[in-house]
Amino acid sequence: MAARGEVRHSTFAKVIVIVLAVIAGLGVLIHFANAGHHRPEGAAERWLAAVSDSERRGLSVDARKRAAHIGPLAIAAPLLPPKFDVRHGQFDDLEVGKAVQGSKAGPVDADTVRVPFRLHQRLPSGSGPLKQGTLVLQRTENTWHVTALDARRADERVPSEGGPRPSRAPPALWVGAICLGVLLAAGAHLITRYAESTANRAMPTTTS
Repeated sequence: MAARGEVRHSTFAKVIVIVLAVIAGLGVLIHFANAGHHRPEGAAERWLAAVSDSERRGLSVDARKRAAHIGPLAIAAPLLPPKFDVRHGQFDDLEVGKAVQGSKAGPVDADTVRVPFRLHQRLPSGSGPLKQGTLVLQRTENTWHVTALDARRADERVPSEGGPRPSRAPPALWVGAICLGVLLAAGAHLITRYAESTANRAMPTTTS
């Protein structure tokens, strides 16, 4: 019985190691597959969402960290309501439009984009005033950072106002995600079969 217990313990440890190795490998694969495909619209939306939760009870600490990772919270000061309810985010809704490369006021810069946005403040009494503008983002390596808040230009609109939709992830990433899902399912199946096979070998055989 002791030997069986030792084998089961060893099998369990091996399975845990295999699972952790698979998870780590998938994480590295996803990181390299996603390199260079970060969308400025996604960064702008995540930053606004984090700013919205920056005073929300239970979420404020994490939200401030997430926001600061993309851009300074101070930039969002003109967007925040004068009074807020800590049970909710500071924005009732938010929407971003398609990023426009460079600046029309100067030479085109591939590492600088403008992302129009639209949101409503949330007040303790309910939905508040409409706020709209444009976030200026700059790229450092493969990461976009919010660097400024600017007024909208005539051709900068969000989809609900008739503007173009934000860019989407390239098809290759969708295909990669499906392949990763298949690999994960196959890996889980193989791990289960391995555990069952090892457990069966550890069971004593009976003779008639």
